[in-house]
Amino acid sequence: MAFFQGAAEHRVPPETREYIELLQRRVKPGRVPEVFYALAEHPRLLKAWVEAQQAFIPIPNRFGAAQHIAGMLIAHARGCQACFSTSRAVLATLGFDDAALDRLCESPGALPLEERERRVVEFTLRIARDPGTLRAADFRELEQAGFSREEILEMIGVAAYWNLATTLAMAVDAGLREE
Repeated sequence: MAFFQGAAEHRVPPETREYIELLQRRVKPGRVPEVFYALAEHPRLLKAWVEAQQAFIPIPNRFGAAQHIAGMLIAHARGCQACFSTSRAVLATLGFDDAALDRLCESPGALPLEERERRVVEFTLRIARDPGTLRAADFRELEQAGFSREEILEMIGVAAYWNLATTLAMAVDAGLREE
């Protein structure tokens, strides 16, 4: 028996229904992952996740496909299949094919992106993997490359969101699996 159970649609408590509805507007109908329904009885966690998504992964977003590529690579690096699949689905709607996405996962350094987008992906991935290595010079270098302080903070937010999302998704998903 699984440790966690997802709430049936009709049993989602009113205090979390609005967050599930926000998610449903962001993804295809019926595609809200079960982990969100497992959190339905925990409005504080569900609210934090959904509000972080809205704040850090806005639609439309400032960085275009680069933001979603960064999310896919973070999910891939962390081993979060649900987040990885979600990111790939979004990228497919933006015109990326599976072969190109596979190549990105194998070799993120070979990103077929314009220089600005490539820098967004590389910096966001670096923040997510090892923020302790960042130095003031890294931020100055981005600023000299034309990024505003607001954009740099947004990259940090995107990395933080994907770390939050992958941690929640992987941990809750583990509790949803049958033993």
